[in-house]
Amino acid sequence: MSNTIKIEFVSDVSCPWCAVGYYELSNAMKQVSADIQVSLSWLPFEINPDMSKEGQDVKSYLMSKYGMSEEQQLQSMKQIEGRGANAGFIFKPMIERHVYNSFSCHLLLHVAAERGLDTALKTQFLSAYFQQSKDISDKGVLENIAREVGLTDVEINKAFDNESIAKSVRESINSIKKAGVTGVPTLIIDGKYAISGAQGEAGYIDILKQVAAK
Repeated sequence: MSNTIKIEFVSDVSCPWCAVGYYELSNAMKQVSADIQVSLSWLPFEINPDMSKEGQDVKSYLMSKYGMSEEQQLQSMKQIEGRGANAGFIFKPMIERHVYNSFSCHLLLHVAAERGLDTALKTQFLSAYFQQSKDISDKGVLENIAREVGLTDVEINKAFDNESIAKSVRESINSIKKAGVTGVPTLIIDGKYAISGAQGEAGYIDILKQVAAK
């Protein structure tokens, strides 16, 4: 069995299934860690690139974007909350969610990756949004979180003020979409396999074992 698997996790901070998928994958990685090592990195994806600064309440958002009735919304939210709880991630009631533009998150994650702090920052962003209902489009909110995980003010300013960073993030998003990724979460494994959707802890364990055995 190969002892190291490279996983590129395509996701958006505003995607609840990405939170579920990450924590399910993280649990799976721990279960197989004696035999299989995983090198995890993050690739950006924007679900709502045209979202306004003020964002949108979740009910009208799900209705306008996906045509979901109130009953369908509640059923979906219950499923997400249940899967999250099983994986160890407790969502604040999804009905209270407000949807924001997430591009600024991706700028900071890009810079954080240079020092291997991207997973720490990503998990804090997910917690801030889905567990604390913070505005993930607010740069002040994001700056405080970035400092907590170890980014310096110089690095934070670089993320927000350097146009080459924004250009690189946009190019990454466009490249991912051109490669055929249309939704998240999507895992790109060893640059060869694409796995879409949150697969569950058992599902990820099976995937990791299968890939390691090849």
